[in-house]
Amino acid sequence: MELRPDINKLMRREIYTLLTVTLIIIIAVLILQAMIVEVGSKVSHADFLRDVWPWFIGGIVVLWVLGPWLGYLWYLNLKYNIEDERLVIQKGILTKKHVSIPYSAVTDFTLSRSLYERWLDIGTLLVQTAGQSAQASGYEGKLEGLTDFETLHQTLRAKVKAYQGSHITQPVAKEQTADSDGATLRAILEELKQLNRNLVKH
Repeated sequence: MELRPDINKLMRREIYTLLTVTLIIIIAVLILQAMIVEVGSKVSHADFLRDVWPWFIGGIVVLWVLGPWLGYLWYLNLKYNIEDERLVIQKGILTKKHVSIPYSAVTDFTLSRSLYERWLDIGTLLVQTAGQSAQASGYEGKLEGLTDFETLHQTLRAKVKAYQGSHITQPVAKEQTADSDGATLRAILEELKQLNRNLVKH
């Protein structure tokens, strides 16, 4: 089964995030301006506006020019494949990367929904594995921009449980077969011993 994220809702989430970051930057610079002008009498509001504000405004413009386009290209190439034995995440802009996560390595799925994701009615599934070495966040993979996230969450949990359960029962069956074979061999050995005793008596 192949899934793609809802690009429109993800882009709206990115715009809301950029607006929040921009607002935080502006408030931080205003606080910084008030502190510097009050503490250092040599710096006036006009000096701060002339020397400092252009740098922050330039950074915000670059953020708004590059952020949405890079985000759009990233989400456009994002694809998830739910296979019988593994989950495959395809991502990348210039170079394509395929992250294959076998169900045997999955320990849990975490459903995450930020404030903006709740507003937009989308969710993100974080895939947790035993190793967790690939990502600094502790998650091997991330499925974001999902509209039917609750159903997918239950489906993936069921797949992992069924896959790991079927592979756990196989060794048990082998052990039972080995035990029955051992019992048969012991019975044959006892029969041979009994025959040997009978032959020695006669």
